[in-house]
Amino acid sequence: MDWRLKALAFRALELPGGGALHYWLQRHVTKTWPRSVKTLDALAGKAKEVLSEYHRQVGIVPESVLEVGAGRDLAVPLALRRLGVKDVTTVDVNRIARLDLVQHAADRLLVDHVRFGSWDELQAFGVHYVAPHYVTRDDKQVDCSCSNEVLEHVPPDQLAELLRALRAVTRNLTVHSIDYSDHYARSDASVSRLNFLRYSDEAWKPFNSGKQYVNRLRHSDYVRMFRDAGFTIVEESSMPGNPPPDLTIAERFERYDSADLFAIRGRIVAV
Repeated sequence: MDWRLKALAFRALELPGGGALHYWLQRHVTKTWPRSVKTLDALAGKAKEVLSEYHRQVGIVPESVLEVGAGRDLAVPLALRRLGVKDVTTVDVNRIARLDLVQHAADRLLVDHVRFGSWDELQAFGVHYVAPHYVTRDDKQVDCSCSNEVLEHVPPDQLAELLRALRAVTRNLTVHSIDYSDHYARSDASVSRLNFLRYSDEAWKPFNSGKQYVNRLRHSDYVRMFRDAGFTIVEESSMPGNPPPDLTIAERFERYDSADLFAIRGRIVAV
C-alpha cells in the first residue's frame, strides 16, 4: 500500500470506533493477529536478551520486571515468566490486550499448556497487565525495566517524563530496543526506511497520526535523554541504514552526523 494512503487510513482510525476497526483489519485483512510462530519466537528471543543482559550486569535473574508497551498478546511478559522472572508487570497507555491473543501466545511460549480464563488468572500466574497506565515515579519498584520498539512512539516531552519515572522505579537495570526507521517502509517497498528524514515537522505532521506516531528522534537524542533522566549508560549501540542517493535531509536533521542520522535501530542499557 502506498504509504500516503496508509497515513490517511490511520487518520481515519482516530475517529470513534477506529480502535475496533483497526483490530478487525489487522486480524482479517493484514493477518497481523494472532502472531505467527516466527514472530512469537523472535519476541521470546527479546525477553531472553533482556535477562541475559541483566545476568551479565547483575549476576542473577531479576525477581521483578516492568515492561513498557504491553501490546495485544503480552508475548514478552509470558516469555519472561517462562525464563524465571517471578513477577512481571506490563503497562500500556491503551488497554488493547485480548485474552484470546494472550492464550495464543501462551500456547507457543509456555511449556505447561497454561490456560487463562480471566485477567485474574493471568495475574495469579505472575503477569500483571496494567492499562491504561502511564508509568509514574510513585509506581512500585522493580529490579529491571525494559521495552521493545516502543520508545520511538512516545512524544519527546512524554518520553522525558517516562524515563524519569523509570529511573525512579528501576532498582538495577533498564534495557531498551528502539526502532529509528520510517515505519511506513514496512508496508511500502517504494520508500526507504529513512524516508521521513526528508520532512520538516510541519510537513510530516499530516502523516504522523496517533496510531502511527513516531518521534523521529535519533540515537544520540535517546542517549542524552537517558542521561538527563539520571541513568548511567552501561552500553549503547546502533545499526546503520542505507540512505537512498536522492535523500535530501530536512533542515532540522542537518546537525546530526551521518552515523547517528542514518541509524535504523538502537539498543540502550543503563543503570
